[in-house]
Amino acid sequence: MITRRGTRWLLIVGLLALVCAAPGCVYVAGFGTPDVETVVVASSPAWFETNRVAIIDVKGFLASEDAGSLFRGYCTTIADVRERLDRAAEDWRVKAVVLRVNCPGGEVTASDIIHREIRDFRASTGKPVVASILSVGASGGYYVATASQSIYACPTALTGSVGVIMEYFNVKNLLAKVGVEPVVVKSGEMKDIGSMTRAMTPDERRVLQGINTAMFSRFVDVVRAGRPGMTEENLNAIKDGRVVDAATALKLGMVDRIGYLNDAIEEAKQLANITSADVVLYRRGKDPYSNIYAEASAGAQPENWDAAIREGLNVLTKRMSPAYLYLWRPGE
Repeated sequence: MITRRGTRWLLIVGLLALVCAAPGCVYVAGFGTPDVETVVVASSPAWFETNRVAIIDVKGFLASEDAGSLFRGYCTTIADVRERLDRAAEDWRVKAVVLRVNCPGGEVTASDIIHREIRDFRASTGKPVVASILSVGASGGYYVATASQSIYACPTALTGSVGVIMEYFNVKNLLAKVGVEPVVVKSGEMKDIGSMTRAMTPDERRVLQGINTAMFSRFVDVVRAGRPGMTEENLNAIKDGRVVDAATALKLGMVDRIGYLNDAIEEAKQLANITSADVVLYRRGKDPYSNIYAEASAGAQPENWDAAIREGLNVLTKRMSPAYLYLWRPGE
Protein backbone atom coordinates (compact mmCIF):
# COMPACT_ATOMS: atom_id res chain seq x y z
CA MET A 1 0.00 0.00 0.00
CA ILE A 2 1.33 3.42 -0.94
CA THR A 3 1.03 5.95 1.87
CA ARG A 4 0.11 9.61 1.42
CA ARG A 5 3.75 10.51 1.92
CA GLY A 6 4.82 7.96 -0.68
CA THR A 7 2.28 9.33 -3.13
CA ARG A 8 3.67 12.82 -2.63
CA TRP A 9 7.22 11.67 -3.45
CA LEU A 10 6.01 9.84 -6.55
CA LEU A 11 4.33 13.03 -7.75
CA ILE A 12 7.51 15.05 -7.13
CA VAL A 13 9.65 12.53 -9.03
CA GLY A 14 7.14 12.48 -11.88
CA LEU A 15 7.11 16.27 -12.14
CA LEU A 16 10.90 16.41 -12.13
CA ALA A 17 11.02 13.83 -14.93
CA LEU A 18 8.58 15.87 -17.02
CA VAL A 19 10.52 19.09 -16.46
CA CYS A 20 13.85 17.49 -17.35
CA ALA A 21 12.34 15.99 -20.50
CA ALA A 22 11.16 19.42 -21.71
CA PRO A 23 12.94 20.82 -24.82
CA GLY A 24 15.69 23.30 -24.02
CA CYS A 25 15.83 22.29 -20.38
CA VAL A 26 18.94 23.50 -18.55
CA TYR A 27 20.53 21.06 -16.13
CA VAL A 28 22.81 22.73 -13.59
CA ALA A 29 25.53 20.14 -13.19
CA GLY A 30 26.74 19.73 -9.66
CA PHE A 31 26.40 21.94 -6.60
CA GLY A 32 30.08 22.85 -6.56
CA THR A 33 30.22 24.43 -10.03
CA PRO A 34 26.88 26.17 -10.70
CA ASP A 35 28.45 28.34 -13.40
CA VAL A 36 28.66 25.32 -15.75
CA GLU A 37 25.35 24.27 -17.23
CA THR A 38 24.39 21.12 -19.07
CA VAL A 39 22.04 22.36 -21.77
CA VAL A 40 19.79 20.28 -23.99
CA VAL A 41 20.26 21.78 -27.45
CA ALA A 42 18.39 19.12 -29.45
CA SER A 43 15.67 17.05 -27.85
CA SER A 44 14.97 13.44 -28.67
CA PRO A 45 11.56 12.67 -30.21
CA ALA A 46 11.07 10.04 -27.52
CA TRP A 47 8.54 10.88 -24.79
CA PHE A 48 11.01 9.89 -22.08
CA GLU A 49 14.69 9.92 -23.07
CA THR A 50 17.54 8.62 -20.95
CA ASN A 51 20.32 8.74 -23.57
CA ARG A 52 22.51 11.73 -24.34
CA VAL A 53 25.16 12.72 -26.87
CA ALA A 54 27.48 15.42 -25.53
CA ILE A 55 29.02 18.10 -27.77
CA ILE A 56 32.47 19.30 -26.68
CA ASP A 57 34.08 22.28 -28.40
CA VAL A 58 37.62 22.37 -29.74
CA LYS A 59 37.72 25.91 -31.07
CA GLY A 60 40.01 28.86 -31.54
CA PHE A 61 43.58 28.80 -30.26
CA LEU A 62 44.62 25.72 -28.26
CA ALA A 63 46.29 26.90 -25.06
CA SER A 64 47.78 25.15 -22.06
CA GLU A 65 46.21 27.68 -19.71
CA ASP A 66 43.63 30.45 -19.69
CA ALA A 67 44.78 34.05 -19.83
CA GLY A 68 41.64 35.51 -18.32
CA SER A 69 38.01 36.02 -19.23
CA LEU A 70 38.76 38.22 -22.24
CA PHE A 71 40.69 35.35 -23.82
CA ARG A 72 38.06 32.70 -23.10
CA GLY A 73 36.13 33.23 -26.33
CA TYR A 74 39.28 32.88 -28.40
CA CYS A 75 40.68 29.61 -27.16
CA THR A 76 40.22 26.11 -25.87
CA THR A 77 42.36 25.17 -22.89
CA ILE A 78 43.36 21.77 -21.58
CA ALA A 79 41.21 22.44 -18.51
CA ASP A 80 38.16 23.25 -20.69
CA VAL A 81 38.29 19.90 -22.45
CA ARG A 82 39.16 17.90 -19.34
CA GLU A 83 36.28 19.42 -17.38
CA ARG A 84 33.77 18.54 -20.09
CA LEU A 85 35.16 15.06 -20.63
CA ASP A 86 34.90 14.40 -16.90
CA ARG A 87 31.25 15.47 -16.95
CA ALA A 88 30.55 13.23 -19.93
CA ALA A 89 32.29 10.33 -18.18
CA GLU A 90 30.38 10.79 -14.92
CA ASP A 91 26.95 11.14 -16.57
CA TRP A 92 25.62 7.62 -17.23
CA ARG A 93 23.12 9.13 -19.68
CA VAL A 94 25.92 10.32 -21.99
CA LYS A 95 26.51 7.45 -24.39
CA ALA A 96 28.77 9.25 -26.90
CA VAL A 97 30.69 12.49 -27.48
CA VAL A 98 30.96 14.68 -30.57
CA LEU A 99 33.94 17.03 -30.85
CA ARG A 100 32.82 20.25 -32.55
CA VAL A 101 36.12 21.31 -34.16
CA ASN A 102 36.66 24.84 -35.43
CA CYS A 103 40.33 25.35 -34.74
CA PRO A 104 43.51 26.39 -36.57
CA GLY A 105 45.69 24.84 -33.84
CA GLY A 106 47.84 26.29 -31.09
CA GLU A 107 50.46 25.23 -28.59
CA VAL A 108 52.18 21.90 -29.19
CA THR A 109 51.76 20.78 -25.58
CA ALA A 110 48.10 21.81 -25.40
CA SER A 111 47.34 19.93 -28.62
CA ASP A 112 49.13 16.83 -27.38
CA ILE A 113 47.55 16.75 -23.92
CA ILE A 114 44.02 17.35 -25.24
CA HIS A 115 44.59 14.53 -27.73
CA ARG A 116 45.73 12.28 -24.88
CA GLU A 117 42.74 13.23 -22.69
CA ILE A 118 40.34 12.22 -25.45
CA ARG A 119 42.12 8.92 -25.99
CA ASP A 120 42.06 8.22 -22.25
CA PHE A 121 38.35 9.09 -22.12
CA ARG A 122 37.60 6.56 -24.85
CA ALA A 123 39.69 3.87 -23.18
CA SER A 124 38.32 4.38 -19.66
CA THR A 125 34.63 4.85 -20.50
CA GLY A 126 34.16 2.87 -23.70
CA LYS A 127 32.07 5.78 -25.01
CA PRO A 128 32.62 6.57 -28.70
CA VAL A 129 33.97 9.93 -29.84
CA VAL A 130 33.28 11.42 -33.27
CA ALA A 131 34.91 14.63 -34.56
CA SER A 132 33.07 17.11 -36.76
CA ILE A 133 35.26 19.70 -38.50
CA LEU A 134 33.17 22.76 -39.26
CA SER A 135 35.16 25.58 -40.90
CA VAL A 136 38.77 24.79 -39.97
CA GLY A 137 40.39 21.80 -38.32
CA ALA A 138 44.04 22.44 -39.11
CA SER A 139 47.37 21.65 -37.48
CA GLY A 140 46.67 21.21 -33.74
CA GLY A 141 42.96 21.14 -34.50
CA TYR A 142 43.48 18.15 -36.78
CA TYR A 143 45.94 16.62 -34.27
CA VAL A 144 43.15 16.60 -31.67
CA ALA A 145 40.55 15.29 -34.13
CA THR A 146 42.66 12.18 -34.82
CA ALA A 147 41.94 11.01 -31.26
CA SER A 148 38.35 10.27 -32.31
CA GLN A 149 36.99 7.09 -33.85
CA SER A 150 35.59 8.86 -36.87
CA ILE A 151 36.15 12.28 -38.45
CA TYR A 152 33.54 14.23 -40.40
CA ALA A 153 34.37 17.34 -42.40
CA CYS A 154 31.84 19.87 -43.64
CA PRO A 155 31.94 20.19 -47.46
CA THR A 156 33.64 23.59 -47.19
CA ALA A 157 36.01 22.71 -44.33
CA LEU A 158 39.78 23.11 -44.46
CA THR A 159 42.09 20.68 -42.70
CA GLY A 160 45.69 19.50 -42.73
CA SER A 161 48.63 21.81 -41.98
CA VAL A 162 50.55 18.91 -40.46
CA GLY A 163 53.69 20.54 -39.12
CA VAL A 164 55.39 22.69 -36.49
CA ILE A 165 56.29 26.36 -36.44
CA MET A 166 58.30 28.52 -34.07
CA GLU A 167 58.90 32.19 -34.61
CA TYR A 168 59.95 35.24 -32.69
CA PHE A 169 60.81 38.81 -33.52
CA ASN A 170 64.39 40.02 -33.65
CA VAL A 171 64.56 43.61 -32.38
CA LYS A 172 68.33 44.07 -32.54
CA ASN A 173 68.26 46.82 -35.18
CA LEU A 174 65.32 48.58 -33.53
CA LEU A 175 67.14 48.71 -30.19
CA ALA A 176 70.23 50.08 -31.91
CA LYS A 177 68.18 52.90 -33.46
CA VAL A 178 66.87 54.06 -30.10
CA GLY A 179 70.23 53.65 -28.40
CA VAL A 180 69.45 50.63 -26.25
CA GLU A 181 72.12 47.97 -25.82
CA PRO A 182 71.11 44.74 -24.06
CA VAL A 183 73.63 43.27 -21.63
CA VAL A 184 73.52 39.50 -21.00
CA VAL A 185 75.56 37.47 -18.52
CA LYS A 186 75.17 33.74 -19.16
CA SER A 187 76.62 30.45 -18.02
CA GLY A 188 76.80 28.83 -21.46
CA GLU A 189 76.67 29.68 -25.14
CA MET A 190 73.14 28.34 -25.56
CA LYS A 191 71.64 29.79 -22.37
CA ASP A 192 69.92 32.67 -24.19
CA ILE A 193 69.02 30.68 -27.28
CA GLY A 194 66.12 32.37 -29.06
CA SER A 195 67.11 35.82 -27.81
CA MET A 196 65.24 38.65 -29.50
CA THR A 197 68.16 41.06 -29.10
CA ARG A 198 70.76 39.40 -31.30
CA ALA A 199 71.06 37.33 -34.45
CA MET A 200 70.67 33.55 -34.21
CA THR A 201 73.88 31.58 -34.69
CA PRO A 202 74.07 28.54 -37.02
CA ASP A 203 74.54 26.22 -34.03
CA GLU A 204 71.46 27.66 -32.34
CA ARG A 205 69.42 27.20 -35.49
CA ARG A 206 70.48 23.54 -35.66
CA VAL A 207 69.41 22.99 -32.03
CA LEU A 208 66.02 24.63 -32.51
CA GLN A 209 65.46 22.87 -35.82
CA GLY A 210 66.23 19.56 -34.11
CA ILE A 211 63.47 20.19 -31.57
CA ASN A 212 61.14 21.21 -34.39
CA THR A 213 61.91 17.98 -36.26
CA ALA A 214 61.22 15.86 -33.17
CA MET A 215 57.85 17.52 -32.62
CA PHE A 216 57.01 17.16 -36.29
CA SER A 217 57.81 13.45 -36.13
CA ARG A 218 55.45 13.12 -33.17
CA PHE A 219 52.70 14.84 -35.16
CA VAL A 220 53.18 12.43 -38.05
CA ASP A 221 53.15 9.45 -35.67
CA VAL A 222 49.89 10.67 -34.10
CA VAL A 223 48.26 10.96 -37.52
CA ARG A 224 49.58 7.54 -38.50
CA ALA A 225 48.16 5.97 -35.32
CA GLY A 226 44.86 7.80 -35.49
CA ARG A 227 44.33 7.19 -39.21
CA PRO A 228 45.49 3.59 -39.70
CA GLY A 229 43.80 3.38 -43.10
CA MET A 230 45.84 6.28 -44.47
CA THR A 231 48.66 5.14 -46.76
CA GLU A 232 52.22 6.32 -46.27
CA GLU A 233 52.08 7.84 -49.74
CA ASN A 234 49.09 9.97 -48.77
CA LEU A 235 50.67 10.88 -45.44
CA ASN A 236 53.83 11.99 -47.21
CA ALA A 237 51.73 14.19 -49.49
CA ILE A 238 50.67 16.42 -46.59
CA LYS A 239 53.98 16.55 -44.69
CA ASP A 240 54.80 19.88 -46.31
CA GLY A 241 52.23 21.60 -44.09
CA ARG A 242 49.60 22.29 -46.73
CA VAL A 243 45.91 22.69 -45.95
CA VAL A 244 43.41 20.80 -48.08
CA ASP A 245 39.70 21.00 -48.79
CA ALA A 246 37.24 18.39 -47.55
CA ALA A 247 37.10 16.43 -50.80
CA THR A 248 40.89 16.12 -50.92
CA ALA A 249 41.02 15.19 -47.23
CA LEU A 250 38.54 12.39 -47.88
CA LYS A 251 40.52 11.16 -50.87
CA LEU A 252 43.73 11.11 -48.81
CA GLY A 253 42.08 9.29 -45.91
CA MET A 254 42.45 12.22 -43.51
CA VAL A 255 38.71 12.16 -42.76
CA ASP A 256 36.12 9.39 -42.94
CA ARG A 257 33.16 11.25 -44.39
CA ILE A 258 32.03 14.59 -45.71
CA GLY A 259 29.01 15.69 -43.72
CA TYR A 260 27.56 18.14 -41.28
CA LEU A 261 27.38 18.24 -37.50
CA ASN A 262 24.03 16.45 -37.56
CA ASP A 263 25.62 13.61 -39.51
CA ALA A 264 28.39 13.27 -36.93
CA ILE A 265 25.79 13.16 -34.14
CA GLU A 266 23.92 10.39 -35.95
CA GLU A 267 27.10 8.35 -36.35
CA ALA A 268 27.89 8.84 -32.65
CA LYS A 269 24.49 7.30 -31.85
CA GLN A 270 25.17 4.37 -34.15
CA LEU A 271 28.58 3.72 -32.59
CA ALA A 272 26.94 3.82 -29.16
CA ASN A 273 24.22 1.38 -30.32
CA ILE A 274 21.38 3.77 -29.52
CA THR A 275 18.59 5.00 -31.80
CA SER A 276 17.71 8.24 -30.05
CA ALA A 277 19.25 10.72 -27.63
CA ASP A 278 19.08 14.26 -26.34
CA VAL A 279 22.03 16.33 -27.54
CA VAL A 280 23.67 18.38 -24.79
CA LEU A 281 26.57 20.77 -24.42
CA TYR A 282 28.34 22.12 -21.36
CA ARG A 283 28.14 25.88 -21.20
CA ARG A 284 29.50 28.60 -18.95
CA GLY A 285 27.47 31.76 -18.53
CA LYS A 286 24.29 32.64 -20.36
CA ASP A 287 23.60 32.32 -24.06
CA PRO A 288 20.27 33.03 -25.73
CA TYR A 289 20.51 30.14 -28.17
CA SER A 290 19.86 26.46 -27.58
CA ASN A 291 20.75 24.49 -30.70
CA ILE A 292 23.62 22.29 -31.79
CA TYR A 293 25.57 25.29 -33.10
CA ALA A 294 25.15 27.40 -29.95
CA GLU A 295 28.23 28.70 -28.16
CA ALA A 296 29.55 26.72 -25.21
CA SER A 297 31.17 29.73 -23.53
CA ALA A 298 30.37 33.34 -22.80
CA GLY A 299 32.80 36.17 -23.43
CA ALA A 300 34.53 37.77 -26.40
CA GLN A 301 34.29 35.88 -29.67
CA PRO A 302 36.86 36.19 -32.46
CA GLU A 303 35.77 38.19 -35.52
CA ASN A 304 37.94 35.94 -37.71
CA TRP A 305 40.76 33.42 -37.48
CA ASP A 306 43.38 36.17 -37.55
CA ALA A 307 41.85 37.70 -34.41
CA ALA A 308 41.79 34.36 -32.63
CA ILE A 309 45.40 33.57 -33.53
CA ARG A 310 46.56 37.09 -32.67
CA GLU A 311 45.02 36.88 -29.21
CA GLY A 312 46.58 33.47 -28.66
CA LEU A 313 50.01 34.67 -29.70
CA ASN A 314 49.65 37.73 -27.48
CA VAL A 315 49.36 35.41 -24.51
CA LEU A 316 52.51 33.56 -25.53
CA THR A 317 54.37 36.85 -26.01
CA LYS A 318 53.54 37.85 -22.45
CA ARG A 319 55.31 34.72 -21.26
CA MET A 320 58.50 36.19 -22.76
CA SER A 321 59.63 32.96 -24.38
CA PRO A 322 59.47 31.44 -27.87
CA ALA A 323 56.98 28.63 -28.32
CA TYR A 324 56.59 25.71 -30.70
CA LEU A 325 53.16 25.62 -32.28
CA TYR A 326 50.99 23.18 -34.18
CA LEU A 327 49.33 26.13 -35.89
CA TRP A 328 48.12 27.14 -39.32
CA ARG A 329 48.71 30.84 -39.86
CA PRO A 330 47.17 31.87 -43.19
CA GLY A 331 48.59 34.91 -44.92
CA GLU A 332 52.21 34.36 -43.92
